[in-house]
Amino acid sequence: MSSYINKIDLNEDTQTWTIYGTTTLQIDEIHAHYTEMLEFIRPEKRINLPFKTNGNEFTATISLVEIAKNSITDKKTPWNFSIISAGENYPIESDGPVTNKEFAPSNAFYQYLFEFPEGIVTLFSKPKEITATLANFQLTSELLTGEINLSTPIEPNTYSAEIVLKRRPFSALYLFHEQEEKFQIESIKVDSATFKIDLKSLSSKLLVDSNNVIDVFIRLNSLSTNTQHDFYLNIDSTIKNMIPREVDLETPKYSKLSSFVTGSNRLSFYFKKNYQEIVSLASFIEDENKIELQFTIPKNFANCELVIKRRDSKAKLFEYYIEQVFPIKKGLIKSGSIISRDKFLIDNVNKDNGVWDFFVRSTNNPDLPIFIPTNIDLSKNKYHSVFKNPFQARIIRNGANNLSISTIPASEQNSNPLKIAIMGSCFSRNAFNSKPYFNPDYKRFFEVTFTQSHTSIFSVLSEPYKGVDLEKYGNMTNNERRTVQDDLNKGFFEKLEKSNSDYLLLDFYPDVLRGPLWLEGGEILSLSYIMEQTGILNDLPIKRLLDHSNNDAFFQEWTTYADKFIEKLLTIMPAERIILNKGGFTTKYYDKNGTVQEYKIKMRIERNNYFWDRLNNYFLAKVPTAQVIDFTKKPYIGDYYYPFGHSFSHFESGYYKDFFREMIYITEREKRKSTN
Repeated sequence: MSSYINKIDLNEDTQTWTIYGTTTLQIDEIHAHYTEMLEFIRPEKRINLPFKTNGNEFTATISLVEIAKNSITDKKTPWNFSIISAGENYPIESDGPVTNKEFAPSNAFYQYLFEFPEGIVTLFSKPKEITATLANFQLTSELLTGEINLSTPIEPNTYSAEIVLKRRPFSALYLFHEQEEKFQIESIKVDSATFKIDLKSLSSKLLVDSNNVIDVFIRLNSLSTNTQHDFYLNIDSTIKNMIPREVDLETPKYSKLSSFVTGSNRLSFYFKKNYQEIVSLASFIEDENKIELQFTIPKNFANCELVIKRRDSKAKLFEYYIEQVFPIKKGLIKSGSIISRDKFLIDNVNKDNGVWDFFVRSTNNPDLPIFIPTNIDLSKNKYHSVFKNPFQARIIRNGANNLSISTIPASEQNSNPLKIAIMGSCFSRNAFNSKPYFNPDYKRFFEVTFTQSHTSIFSVLSEPYKGVDLEKYGNMTNNERRTVQDDLNKGFFEKLEKSNSDYLLLDFYPDVLRGPLWLEGGEILSLSYIMEQTGILNDLPIKRLLDHSNNDAFFQEWTTYADKFIEKLLTIMPAERIILNKGGFTTKYYDKNGTVQEYKIKMRIERNNYFWDRLNNYFLAKVPTAQVIDFTKKPYIGDYYYPFGHSFSHFESGYYKDFFREMIYITEREKRKSTN
């Protein structure tokens, strides 16, 4: 029951195509559709096409505006066409090339052409090669101005434009961005745009780390299709030497902006915190009972406090969630704090082998590090026990010559066998596998009560969904079918409570690499690799997918669900009995000859690791007394001979054996604490 087209008409006035064809089918609907593959296969994008029939002949109308609204912005989109008849999909084909010409509207982002690969009718929507070139540039402490030349002319009143500043997660991840700040461009001409940004309006949103790399784009917003495209600013050769500048900004306070030309000849900035040596350490004394500190603080600083913040690793950088605050007594020349040992680093026991940094906080100022002058020697400081905690701490000079604390674990013993529940992925579950590659004797130490695998915390908090019959999908193993069924049924919290587990081992892999799906009825499912590969995905009534195209937006929404997840979890499992596996993907592996190789998608892997750190850090900020397994700084890599398939998610055998030893260490430590 094939359906063929024999003619394609383009109407440039109405911006539509009409396709003519024949079919023996009873037509219920005609769809234009495509499937996009990024980190994972996306749900099929569909457009319902208006159609007419006359006997076995049919026509369907395709709107350029609809195609433009729904096409992929940065690469070619292959739109296919299908007839829906009695609930079944039938592709529209061609039994020979059909004459048509490429259509490149003068004022659009795309150009279009029908092609017929393997006889399948396909409309390719291809982004035009538009370039934006910076032809003039000036940077002062108050203003950023410039002129941009566009390679493609645009008609008046068809686009609005903005300058967009996008922050990279860290400098090496130049293809990915998180926070952004945009500024309206008022003057747009046929082939150029002039911008003027008042830098006093620049917020601290982009000032996340000490040194941030900010890439600059011009964003064109189509007023007709309500779509937007971002274009890097290439540098005209005549102004290249004018670009490097560094200015001190009035706002945000104590910050600098430095412009530079990237290796790809594009405009970028370093946005830096200029906090060094504003506050200095004047003296330091400690004994077994207290720590005494004196500081030199600017006279105009008001309501000063001493803040100690715990560093949480974020790829090659770090961020802060956990802090302790102590009063500062301000004097005419020097100010000081006295910290009792029984109040120092209390309540946060999960970060031995960690670093804490000192800051001074005051009204209307950012938190400022405490600089250590050369006349103050901390090299002879000793490690001291931390009150009621199984680690020791020492006050040090860090690499930036600022005041910090280093912690080390106290000695511990091993533990007895225990019940453990697991929520996460193979990063956590496969350490409890009796194959020789993993841990053949794990059952001597742990009983795995149940596993909730490849389930997002979004999904865990949802109502169950009963609209899928998994038996009709024969391309799943029994284990894969159980995994999907558990995600559909929900019930994680009920199973955890009934299991009487001593510990919950948790990792956030399902939220790092993939995303949740909202269905028309409000239910939320996890977009696991099983859903993607078995065809279930396209049979679901999907209303929305949250993906990783904007990780900062994903993170903001994730934290709302994380808060609810944590609140409910802590009613069942004490925080000290939750073990967070911080996880992390490997960028290298042993090939079949035992040679170390690097994955070609290393940058994407590093971006995912960076995001995983952010999820971990937020969770530990909310559950600071949870236990932690952190192998992110250990040298384990992937292995071609991994029993369940080679992947950047799968490690060499030593990882799982070391992981198991760490589990024994943690549970034995907790047992000793509970008997003291």
